[in-house]
Amino acid sequence: MKEIREIVGAYQLCRRSGKSAVLATVVHLEGSSYRRPGARMLIDEEGNMTGAISGGCLEGDALRKAMLTLTQKQNRLITYDTSDEEGGLIGLQLGCEGIIHVLFEYIDPESLLHPVCFLEHALANRQTGALITFKQKF
Repeated sequence: MKEIREIVGAYQLCRRSGKSAVLATVVHLEGSSYRRPGARMLIDEEGNMTGAISGGCLEGDALRKAMLTLTQKQNRLITYDTSDEEGGLIGLQLGCEGIIHVLFEYIDPESLLHPVCFLEHALANRQTGALITFKQKF
């Protein structure tokens, strides 16, 4: 709950200062990882990160993916395979030994239907809820 409050607070600062942001969320896990599905991290256009999606082994690459998401204003699902003994694609041996799926969502400041608004509403009203994101194919 503390992390969600921090993410909502960081987003409110972004909104007031006119900065864009991306919400990265662990959506699926195969094997082990430091963080479970539902772990979140907000990244603003200056590279400031609030929250965490791993124990540090993914955040560097996640920052790059978030900047790409901001530039393209298009959500993306990224899979990190840290189960490889050599550290997989990200070249780290930090104890993550699973396949971690992370959703990077561009937070459109013009929309009231983005995930941080939902988190903000849930906190303000002390309610539980579930975020569902789907991709439409045309």
